[in-house]
Amino acid sequence: MTQRIVSLGFLAAAVVVLAQAFAIPQGEGYQAVGPRAFPLLVGAGLAVVSVIGVVQAFRPGTPEPDVTPSAPAFRPGMPEPDLTPPAPATTDVGGEAAEKPHWPSVLLLIAALAAYALLLVPAGYWQATTAFFVAVARVLGSRRLMRDVLVGLALALATYFLFDRLLGISLPPGLVRLAI
Repeated sequence: MTQRIVSLGFLAAAVVVLAQAFAIPQGEGYQAVGPRAFPLLVGAGLAVVSVIGVVQAFRPGTPEPDVTPSAPAFRPGMPEPDLTPPAPATTDVGGEAAEKPHWPSVLLLIAALAAYALLLVPAGYWQATTAFFVAVARVLGSRRLMRDVLVGLALALATYFLFDRLLGISLPPGLVRLAI
């Protein structure tokens, strides 16, 4: 039942994206690619994938996917694994089991996103994005600060150069401007 609801939701989202994309006015004069091109491409891709999902979800005899976690791989020298599944933290929602959300993590992620939005212009894109990546990694359980900083910095600089330098879409440079 869940797969049917999700696939129909994605199909509805595809219809909305395509309707909004066609509402974008086409630019004056000759343009090989106008402002409508990318939203139409995204909407068409979403429509194709969601139609495939709807067909699969409503196919007769399609079982619901099993979402029980698999046991970890056993390697020689390891103690015998306990194969009894842990009792999941679930509640009964509409006849289906649903995991309880970990609200402190959800609230911390919302706070990190709000801080990112507030710091983006004054601090700069690559600085705020690096800090956001590190904060999200910490909330999600990472305890390797130096790795998180380096990965966040690499991803932020790569996207900064892609958009700012290659595509010509200016991003906020912030406090520390890049010399390159």
